[in-house]
Amino acid sequence: MQVFVSQHPGLYGVGFASCFVVLWVVSGFLVGLASGWQILAERYRTELEYPVHRRRMQSAQMRALIGYNNVLTLGSDMEGIYLGMPFLFRIGHPRLFVPWAEIEIEAPKRWLLFEVQTLRLGVNRIPLRLRVSLVDFLLASRGPDVADGNERPYPVGI
Repeated sequence: MQVFVSQHPGLYGVGFASCFVVLWVVSGFLVGLASGWQILAERYRTELEYPVHRRRMQSAQMRALIGYNNVLTLGSDMEGIYLGMPFLFRIGHPRLFVPWAEIEIEAPKRWLLFEVQTLRLGVNRIPLRLRVSLVDFLLASRGPDVADGNERPYPVGI
């Protein structure tokens, strides 16, 4: 192998780069499948721009296995929540927009050292676990719930 590499350094570099790209694409799609992002994308894929009310580089956990650490862009407006990834991580993770009517908000719970809240997204109820402060930020743009006249289920700024 060493003789081949020393005789064909360019070919070795191209082979390494090709393997890296293939692994990057495959892992992006596998993570998207395992997290439930692909299931959500079937119904909630969007090309809309993010609203002004957004935060970049946020962390969340989808389902029990997949953690998105400091890579999510989350935004919200009166209509729903936007989720997205940076360009290099977007493979298998298209932008999503989920309307408020299809989001179930669970009560805050203590998880390890943090207070977290789970949002159940879409008809499949894919769990998205976020810190309570981030959920409060997202809910701030929602306004009062017009359907039943009640305010948000949890006050902002806890």
